[in-house]
Amino acid sequence: SWRRRSDDGRVGMMVIGDALAVFLMAAAYDILLGEPPAKIHPVVWIGKLIALLRSRLPPTKLGGVVLALMVIAATVLAGHLLVSAAGFLPILPLLVSAFLLKSTFAVRCLLQVSSDIGRMINEDMEQARSMLPALVGRDTASLSRGQASSAVIESLSENYVDGILSPIFYYALFAPLGLGLEAALAFKAVSTMDSMVGYKTRGLKEIGFAGARADDLLNFIPARLSIFLIALARPFRAGAALRAAFRYHSRTPSPNSGWPMAACAGALGIRLEKPGYYVLLDEGAEPQTSDVPRAVGLMQGAIALSLASALLFLFWT
Repeated sequence: SWRRRSDDGRVGMMVIGDALAVFLMAAAYDILLGEPPAKIHPVVWIGKLIALLRSRLPPTKLGGVVLALMVIAATVLAGHLLVSAAGFLPILPLLVSAFLLKSTFAVRCLLQVSSDIGRMINEDMEQARSMLPALVGRDTASLSRGQASSAVIESLSENYVDGILSPIFYYALFAPLGLGLEAALAFKAVSTMDSMVGYKTRGLKEIGFAGARADDLLNFIPARLSIFLIALARPFRAGAALRAAFRYHSRTPSPNSGWPMAACAGALGIRLEKPGYYVLLDEGAEPQTSDVPRAVGLMQGAIALSLASALLFLFWT
């Protein structure tokens, strides 16, 4: 392993120094370059593993537990082996670790896709409807511009937690133990499982149960932390963001997604709605196409605060 320990077995300062360097490199990679090619993207390979195991396991809750354990173990082990194999050069383990950590979050991709779809809603609604499934799982065929804008903002705020804040949170939390990368990879394995099999549809309800519940559990704390980061990112609407989060978070089916979505609604002063399912901030204005770039700006601020908080935690630990 690339992790260094002091002679008495305690995690030494070099571990934290390495963890800080890895985090900085991973964040820089993401912001400057975005996603790596699919052929070498770790999440793509996690998805292939999930699909392979799912085809060979019984579609039961027990099968789902086995699936979850195998995917988490394989992901963490593969990451550990890749970093260890790179040990023949002093700097290479850090670079490999940074690449693997970057794969667990996607700042540039989320902001870019949200911005592109928001712009297309304003310019070509038909094209926007065809692009929306990249972000949302609802039927987009009959969405109005306001409803489409709401869908983008909802997905942006929800994915801020699942796709950015949570992996960063677990990396920083476990880095002092020398297990930051392993924790982030384990979270990403669970998150990918949830996105692939964590549905209540026939054939997935049983085998996806363990992954979905694990995802709910792991996102529990980050989702609730997110409302304070969102509030701080828009300080003159901080009170409105927090009030909306505490009042409306329980309206969504997910125990976690309602927190960042409601906070975003309060911070922007708009009503977010999934027709037939929920409304967040009843008194808010209907979203306009101009609200999508406002939401992107809000999330940029929240993401910056998330990265800064993790850096400070790693620095002072």
